[in-house]
This record gives sequence, structure tokens and C-alpha cells, in this order.
Amino acid sequence: MQWLGKLSATRSEGHDLEWLGPDAERIRKAWGPGAVLWAAEVGERVIEKAGQELPLLGGSGSIVDALRRATMSTTLRVLAIVSGCAEPEASVVSAEAEEATRDMARRGLKLHEFTRSIRFGHAVLTTAFFDAISAASPPHHDDGELRRVTLQLFPLIDEFIAAMSAVFLDEQSAWSASRSAAQLELVRKVVEGTPVDHTAAERLLDYPLTGTHLAVIAWRMSPGEGTAHGLREAIDPVLRCWGTPEASLVVPVGSNTLWAWGAFETKAHLTPGVVLPEFDDVKVVVGQVGSGVEGFRRSHREARAVERLLRRGSDRQRASLAHQDVDLDVLLLEDREAAHQFADRHLGPLSADDPRMAELRSTLRRYLDTNHSLAKVATMEQISRNTVTYRVQQAFTLCGHSGDAPTDKLRAALTVAEWLLHSPHTGQ
Repeated sequence: MQWLGKLSATRSEGHDLEWLGPDAERIRKAWGPGAVLWAAEVGERVIEKAGQELPLLGGSGSIVDALRRATMSTTLRVLAIVSGCAEPEASVVSAEAEEATRDMARRGLKLHEFTRSIRFGHAVLTTAFFDAISAASPPHHDDGELRRVTLQLFPLIDEFIAAMSAVFLDEQSAWSASRSAAQLELVRKVVEGTPVDHTAAERLLDYPLTGTHLAVIAWRMSPGEGTAHGLREAIDPVLRCWGTPEASLVVPVGSNTLWAWGAFETKAHLTPGVVLPEFDDVKVVVGQVGSGVEGFRRSHREARAVERLLRRGSDRQRASLAHQDVDLDVLLLEDREAAHQFADRHLGPLSADDPRMAELRSTLRRYLDTNHSLAKVATMEQISRNTVTYRVQQAFTLCGHSGDAPTDKLRAALTVAEWLLHSPHTGQ
């Protein structure tokens, strides 16, 4: 089994492995840290393949996080069993895999889609094991070891599918019978524009579809106990920034996300100067105020647009974000590839993802936002006016912008870069 000691990751990006349990520690002691990183990488490959084949599994950040833990823990468990360092009579099913399975059942995935996703994972996992064994002793493969691993893998996968299907069906049965499931199904129809009986809908939702609406979406960054309760506690304080709602609707979506709406009697508005509250390990996004069923639908779509922006953008300080504050950003980032090309075209070398270029972009954007005030930028970034002048001139030179040319496209390109590039900004 010399191939086990040669396992290593091939990709440059790191993995969040702090949550890994006893399987990872056993493998690390027996075969070294490279084997743990290899298992993490294989888990990522399983997610990528499943996301390509089943869009539902690649479209939401919370389910991807749960799946990442499930695939990594399952790969580690299989590796531990195959390599002989697992606990006696260890099951191939991990707690993380069970939780991810329940999450998928609560999201309305069909059983055949679920088992199909497992088979995609099986193909990736089997290929990874075969490649690892073959690479350990080229050009003559260890056929005996390949046969041994194959004879172990297939029964393990059969065991996994049977166990996970049972968990899936149990959760699906409980979820389908729940009020939340019926509400989510109805809300999806309203949001998608499917005609519904408004009277029956209001009765099921216990929420008026007439009047003025504000949509909120909240999700937890990492799974854990008490998730639903913690998310619900974030909804009301956010809605109250627009006034006191007459009614509210909160619908769980999976185990880590809530969709919510607040109904207001009159035209609600965000009180000037009020900053949206933030919550530990929770992200919150808000749509714009809208009237009637169309306002209910549009406000949610706006919140979803901000959710996509926040989930896929660079690391930012704000964990709570309203559409009215980033509506231009949403439009600019709707087509991410086109936005990236736009930023490259108008920023040139200034679009490079490194600390120095991030520093110049930050200073230039503040310079433009403050109507070319050197003094204000110097105060904001706690640097001298001469340094501001130097950075602005450098930035203009890098992007090929002449001083008297319009800055509309340059401003837009800087906004795109702030979302797409991950180098931290300097200054305050």
C-alpha cells in the first residue's frame, strides 16, 4: 500500500479543514498530512461534478458548504476503511453526509436526482483512487492493490446509497408534510409568476399579499445547531429599520437559509442614517420596497440579486446589505464575465489582483467619490496630500486615463474590481 504514503493535493488553493474529525487525524498519523489534503481535494472534485450535472447543487452557497463537508468526510471515511486505519466496524456514512442529505431533501430534490448525484460522486471517487494507485508504481501498475481496493469500494458505495436513500426518504416525508414545505412551494410559485388563488395563498401563508412588501434573505455562513432560531432573530431587527411591519412571513429554505417578507401599511423607507444591524456568522440582504403581488415578487428578486453579489464577491466588511445601496453594483455584476472584461479594459494594469494595485484603486475611487478632494482622501486614508496626489497620478497612468476625460466608465470599472478582486484594501 505504498501509494497511501504518496498521496498529496495537486491544486494550489487551500481547504478549510479545521472541522475535520477523528478520521482525518487517524489518516494523518498513519499516512501523513498529504493524504488528508488529497481527500479534501477529491471532495471538491465531487462537488464540482455534481454541480455541473445538477444545477441545484451548485447554485446556493449554504448547500455547497454542507456538501463540501459531506464529500470530504465521506472520502476520508472511505480512505480510512480502505487503508485499514478506521475504527472496527466503521460505517461509510458520516454525520456530515446525513446532514447534507437532509438538507437536499428539504430543498425539494427528487430521490432519483439525489441518487444520481451520489453516482457522480462514486465515479469521481473511484477514478481518484485508481489514479492514486496507478501513479504510485508506474509504469507497471499494482494490479493486486487495484483489485483489493475495487472489491472494497463497490460494496461501500452500495452501503452508502442504501443508507443515504433511507435518510433522504425519511426527511422528505417529514418535510413534505410540514407547513413550511407547503409555504415554500407556494412562495416559489408567487415569485416565479405562476398564477395562484390569492385568498387561499394568504390563508396558507398567514400573510397579506396586498399592500407594501419588503423582502429579506438571511443565511448562516457555517452549519450548526440552532441555525433556524438564530436566523429568525435577525429578521425582525432588519425589517424595523424600515418601520414597524404589520405582518411578517418567514420561510425556511434548506437548513441554513430563510426567506422573509415584511408587510407595511404605508410606503416604508429606510430611516436616513440608520445602518443595518449585523449578526455573528449571519449574512442578511434586503430588497426594495414594493406594492402588491408584483412588489412581493420584485423585492425578493432584488434580495436574491444582492445575495448572489454577496456570496460570490470579494471579502467585505459588511455582512448586512440592502439593494438600494448596491443597485448599481448589482447591474454591473449581473454578467460576471462581461464585468471582468469591462474592468480589465478600462483599468488595464490597475486591475491586477495584488496589494499595491488594490491600494491605488482604493485611493483613486475615494478621490473620484469626493469630487477630487485631496484633503478628504488624505483624512480618510490617513496619509499626506502629496501621497494622495502621487497615487492618483500613478492610477491614472496605469489605466491610461487622461485628466479631462469623463470618469463614468472608470468609476464603474472600479466598482466591479472592488467586488471581483480579493486583495484587501488599505486605509481606513
